[in-house]
Amino acid sequence: MTTPKWKMEKDKMDSRLNVRRSSLPEEGGLKEILREIKKISEKQDLMQNEVQMIARKQDLQYKTFQEEMADLKKEWREEIGAMKQEIIKNSNDINDLKIVNRKNEKTQSKLQEKIESMEEKGKKLEKIQERLELQALEFQLRYRNVQEEEKENIGWVITRLTAQLLQCTDQEACGQIDRVYRVQSNFTKKNKATKDVIVHFLKKTTRDEVLRRHARNPIWYKERKVIILKEYPKSILNRRRKYYFLTDELKRRQIKYRWEKYEGLMATYKEDKIWITTEEEAKDFFRTLKKDVKSNRVSSSSDSGKNPKETKKRRFDSPKDKDQTVTELDLNTDQDDSDEGDPTEEERTQRDE
Repeated sequence: MTTPKWKMEKDKMDSRLNVRRSSLPEEGGLKEILREIKKISEKQDLMQNEVQMIARKQDLQYKTFQEEMADLKKEWREEIGAMKQEIIKNSNDINDLKIVNRKNEKTQSKLQEKIESMEEKGKKLEKIQERLELQALEFQLRYRNVQEEEKENIGWVITRLTAQLLQCTDQEACGQIDRVYRVQSNFTKKNKATKDVIVHFLKKTTRDEVLRRHARNPIWYKERKVIILKEYPKSILNRRRKYYFLTDELKRRQIKYRWEKYEGLMATYKEDKIWITTEEEAKDFFRTLKKDVKSNRVSSSSDSGKNPKETKKRRFDSPKDKDQTVTELDLNTDQDDSDEGDPTEEERTQRDE
């Protein structure tokens, strides 16, 4: 007999249930799973709480940060505003200073012009004063090496010496002299030397005649040679100091020279007159002298090898002049007597003063 359909379906369902029941775990395993699920859920809750706490903290920090940033912005705005005000004030001050500087520059330029004009006037006045001093000193002479005595009558001594020079009577010489007096300098104080005598003449021609006669026939007083020098202003004497290196070389080589009236000198070298008015020209002329000395020494040494008899040393040469050759001595040319007296003694006077 065939079974009905509903029974067959029921049997299938029962077989399925049996299979499912057999696949389910035991009751103990289910409890453990449930416990783990509970633990996991509890952990999830804790994690959610922690996340919420962190979010709240972050919110608080963000709010505080926003508040701090707002405060900082306010402070920055206030500081920037104060700085802007200071910059504006400084710019105004700078503009004021620029205006003041322009005014000062204008006043300074005016003062500079006034100073330059005053300097020019001062230079002109110095030149005028120098000329006046020269005019006043044109009637004076300085007598040196006139020995001092107690209770001396220096006027009478100078009158006798002047009369001896001019070859006239004492009364005539006394009529040509205005004043006579001794002067003391630092050199005489330090070295306790005899004081110089300043003589004022009534006429310039008399003074010039005394210089000419003394240059030809010098006079003596108590076994000492009397030196007579012209008087010059201190400004001219200070100006001549920068030429001493050249004058020393000229004197060493026995080259005659003459001081100019205000500045510079004139020398005669190789039959040519050379005027020197600046220090650079003096240095150039000094170099040419040195070059000529070297070239003359070389030529003299070559000539001595060819003709040794011609280069014999002369008897009147001093031992100091052994290196000086005959050609070097021939360079010293003749020159008219200077109207300013002996240059050696004049420079001594300048250095003493």
